[in-house]
Amino acid sequence: MLILAAALSGAIVFVTNWLALIPWRRRKDRHWTERARVYYPVRVAAGSNLWVLPAVLTMTALLLWPEGSPHWALMFLVTVIGAVAGTLPMDLEVFPRIRFNELLRQAAMSWVIRFLMWFVFLGAIVLMPEKFNAWTLVIAAAVVVLCVVWNHDGWLWVGRKLGLFLPPPDRLQTIVGKTAAAMNVSVREICLMRSFLALAYAMPATRRLLFSERLLQLLSDDELEAISAHELAHLSEGWRQYQRYVIWLMFLPWIFFRPTVHAFELAGFLLLLALTLLAPLLFQRVSRKLEVRADRIAQSNEPDPGTYARALLRLYEDNLLPAVDAKNRATHPHLYDRLLACGVTPDFPRPAPPRPMSLHGLIFSVALGALAAILVIRLTGRTFL
Repeated sequence: MLILAAALSGAIVFVTNWLALIPWRRRKDRHWTERARVYYPVRVAAGSNLWVLPAVLTMTALLLWPEGSPHWALMFLVTVIGAVAGTLPMDLEVFPRIRFNELLRQAAMSWVIRFLMWFVFLGAIVLMPEKFNAWTLVIAAAVVVLCVVWNHDGWLWVGRKLGLFLPPPDRLQTIVGKTAAAMNVSVREICLMRSFLALAYAMPATRRLLFSERLLQLLSDDELEAISAHELAHLSEGWRQYQRYVIWLMFLPWIFFRPTVHAFELAGFLLLLALTLLAPLLFQRVSRKLEVRADRIAQSNEPDPGTYARALLRLYEDNLLPAVDAKNRATHPHLYDRLLACGVTPDFPRPAPPRPMSLHGLIFSVALGALAAILVIRLTGRTFL
């Protein structure tokens, strides 16, 4: 049954993604902003369905075969693997520059890293008692400690063991060191990450900067210096960096699923769901302010006027990100507005915002909510999990 579930998950993801990409295929010859606008809702749905569809299949099995289905955690695991495999063809089609073996290797590494933390949360849910007591606090404290360790050094340590990170080249170290000295910002470590996307991250809590291989291939030295200034600005956020931890409210409260639903029944489930929906909105507001600040600092430290704007354009086009986001939901300002803030008028008209999510993503999300509510109602008053 597990093999069948994994195959079904992969097949559903492949077919729905393929159908959702039809409008994007029809616009292959259009300006990159239009292709990015059409691709965005498909990307969001595909990313969401990596865990939404497995959850739907797992809950369906629990409802239809409560006695004969495998343990829900195992069922969820194999269907996630199937969903990841079903998404690979879409990535290869949209980004033909990626070699299949490289995509497969990076997908495997990134999902191993994700699964390690998922195991912690799933394990906490399973071990959590039905009633709030001292054991509840012990499990919760252990999860929080593991989250802090994982967020600081844990996932980097695992990533290095898996080969996700490489020694930073001299070119990168020189550029970042020069920029950091000019900005009077200290950096603990510079990491080079294997990724087919052009990415740069700052980890203010550990004073690390992460750059992807693709980013170094794409940008000139001056452009890389401007992007470095943006990431270095995040290292100078001080206490404001901790506001980002509001995103933990999206998943951390779910470890209390059993005692919450046992005590408050459907109302408890709705409370957990409300926190999951509210946390991204709060995170978006916090992140947007910090990104505007980092943009302003990057522009003031760019080698020449327009360098930072040019680097942003390259990043968005190469990663096929929309120049205007869906309903202002992104953690960063719109690219179009970021360019204007840099004093650069784009050579293309302001695009229309994309749809938030493709139809198949909305269908699976609604199905997940409905199945979860049915499952909670059925389990109320009985032994959970």
